[in-house]
Amino acid sequence: MKRIALIAILALAASGITLVDKGRSAYSICVSAQASPSEQRAAQELQRFIEEMSGARLPIVDDSKPARGNLILLGDSAALRKLNAGVPFDKLGPEGFVLRTSGKHLIIAGGRQRGTMYGVYTFLDKLGCRWFTREVSRIPKRPTIDTGTLNETTRPAFEYREPFFTEAWDKDWAARNRTNGDHTQLDASTGGKLQYYPFVHSFYELLPPEKYFKDHPEYFSLIDGQRRTERGQLCLTNPDVLRIAIARVESWIKEHPDATIFSVSQNDWEGWCECDKCRHVEEEEGGQHSGPLLRFVNAVATDIGKRHPNKLIDTLAYWYTENPPLKVRPVRNVRIRLCPIGICVSHSFAQCPRSAYFYKNLQAWSKITKQLYIWHYNTNFRQYLLPFPDFDELAADILLYNQYGVVGLFMQGAYARGGGGENSELRAYVLARRLWDPSIDTGRAVDEFLEGVYGKAAKPMRQYFDLLHSEVRPPAGRHLWIFNVPDYSDTFRSQAKEIFARAEALAEDEATRRRVLKARLAPEYYELLRDSTYEVRDGEYAPAGLSALIPRALDLFARMRTFGIESLHEGQQMEKDQARYSEMKPLKVLTLENAAWRVDVVPALDARIVRMIDKATGRDALRQFPSGEGSYPAIGGQLVTAHADYHARAWDARWSLDSQTPVKLVLNGACDNGARLRRTLELRGPVVHSSTVLENTGSAPISAALQVRADFAPGDIDTATIAFRSVSGEQIEKKLVAAGEPPTGRDTWDGPKQPAGEWLLRNSAPGLALSTRFEPAEAGRSYFNWTAKSRPGVTFGTWSPVRTVAPGQSLKFDCRYEAGR
Repeated sequence: MKRIALIAILALAASGITLVDKGRSAYSICVSAQASPSEQRAAQELQRFIEEMSGARLPIVDDSKPARGNLILLGDSAALRKLNAGVPFDKLGPEGFVLRTSGKHLIIAGGRQRGTMYGVYTFLDKLGCRWFTREVSRIPKRPTIDTGTLNETTRPAFEYREPFFTEAWDKDWAARNRTNGDHTQLDASTGGKLQYYPFVHSFYELLPPEKYFKDHPEYFSLIDGQRRTERGQLCLTNPDVLRIAIARVESWIKEHPDATIFSVSQNDWEGWCECDKCRHVEEEEGGQHSGPLLRFVNAVATDIGKRHPNKLIDTLAYWYTENPPLKVRPVRNVRIRLCPIGICVSHSFAQCPRSAYFYKNLQAWSKITKQLYIWHYNTNFRQYLLPFPDFDELAADILLYNQYGVVGLFMQGAYARGGGGENSELRAYVLARRLWDPSIDTGRAVDEFLEGVYGKAAKPMRQYFDLLHSEVRPPAGRHLWIFNVPDYSDTFRSQAKEIFARAEALAEDEATRRRVLKARLAPEYYELLRDSTYEVRDGEYAPAGLSALIPRALDLFARMRTFGIESLHEGQQMEKDQARYSEMKPLKVLTLENAAWRVDVVPALDARIVRMIDKATGRDALRQFPSGEGSYPAIGGQLVTAHADYHARAWDARWSLDSQTPVKLVLNGACDNGARLRRTLELRGPVVHSSTVLENTGSAPISAALQVRADFAPGDIDTATIAFRSVSGEQIEKKLVAAGEPPTGRDTWDGPKQPAGEWLLRNSAPGLALSTRFEPAEAGRSYFNWTAKSRPGVTFGTWSPVRTVAPGQSLKFDCRYEAGR
């Protein structure tokens, strides 16, 4: 499918005109006496920047009196109509415009809402004006301004254009770069914006659990046989839920009359409803969770559309609803926001095998709706300052979105208060230009930004940009993900330092030097994370050189603050990072060792096994996460946790050593609710044996379940398989990575479908065979997760049954690990 990226009709017209000749002009800027606020702003901006370029200040006149002389005609007016210019206002929409020379006049006329204003900014763009950041622009000095021949009719490629970065919200920057997103500070003077209410994840705003759950639990998700609100959704086949949702949207429309789009969208987690009616709809829709959602959203939109034909209803194709349904189609006033949250963001999804699944979904959704929006991701949400080379992917995929008929793009980047995400200003600038016109050359836009912002330091800054992108281009070809810390090469780390030293030396003034130093924070922060990797050494678990690492980290955070940076992670302030480094200390390691295994345990990290070294190969069976990922260093490994049920958070436990021999370790864990855990780890020849007992030492019964899990390193994930025999006798063998499917996966089994006491992870490439064994009678549920992202991993987990444990009673779970050849 092809679509014109930017509607532009070029034809012969009158010869170009000279607006300013050697600093003098005979032209006036003419607007209607009834000009819209954005048209008035357009006249003022045109006047301002022509004067800044040439020194000539053009008067602004309106058409309340007959306009005379040479005119720049802005918007619809009596003077324009007198020319019989034939401007097709009915086809321009709110943002399209005509840019035309007509005799001695220049016409810039478009939609009253923002079209004429965008026409002025497009004309100034043609004259070389650029607004790179809130503080840095390029307004060329041009004593003489010739227009050349102009006859263009232009509409933006996308109706909704939002580079979602803190640095992109400024009103003037957003207007001049022709974005119109909800979070910008655009107001009536700029023609407003495309406004949402609420913006997303609105199910619990539609039906607040605190208002409805007590009396009507049936309004909420049935999960594992119970109605729940914690990490749940709504029951979308309940007619009362639909009735209340429609009434709620009606109230939103009355309370927020300026909003165009109203979100009826799932919460930001899983927890879909498993009731019989919702399951039946899923079956009718090809087994897709998007089926009940879209039927519900269509019903809301159809009812609302009867009274508010110009209002739109938005929902997500996200996470568990990303796959399109089999039968139902979005109605006219529904906007689907398709969210490629799992793709590799260093390569185009049309070329990257890890993202092929999303390309398939984009094609499928584009066949069933002509109102498709995209929610794209443009930063590392775990670490906003990590070097993030995604410009090649953006260059290719924005064009693909346009070709597949997408009409709106929300490009989510680092949006914390204070801003400062890696390359946020560069990324916002390039995105704004590409969202207006996807055919814009990304490399050229990068170059002009670097030249405008860094001056003589632009050359080394471009060298750094290319060095970073060489990490994901062939031959390195690394994949990049939005929640994982990448493993860049040592060459990148060393050369980045040299390049930034040259850039700082070339900076022409203190402002430019500060901009170089701000950009250098990204590789510095990556270096800090790499040097914060925990290692087992001399009975302790800690980063090497910890005494020097802590002041270095605190100094880096202090320098970040001088640039206004307040947060390095989505939803978390920098104070937590500072506290983590301030409180960082070596953790005691307890080691078990025999001829087959070396096992290292850190009691302070939830009694977690952090290393399982298979001595025959020297290979660590456990997946080692990079520093900065998740809750590092309390992530991965092998551990046991206690919960109230399968959906409740783990209980905190304070662990202490009971006894230890070279091959056996006993740890005691105390929980605040009276539960006591006794964890025994023992090496029995080739087997690592784990046994855990939960005892209720309190005075009241407690609901409890034990979870045992281990995160293993599978070697080459593309050749890895898992195998087991189910309780029912079925032999299961599954290759993890499948062509055209997501690069992550998860399966959960209960009852006769779960493994009959053993899992096996195999990989022919490194000759790996790793088994996990347990007693079937002790198991209530089993699951495994796997990922091909960053450092690949496979998680094997087993739950005990959920039981009520009376005072003095206990719950037990044993498992065994063994490496094969």
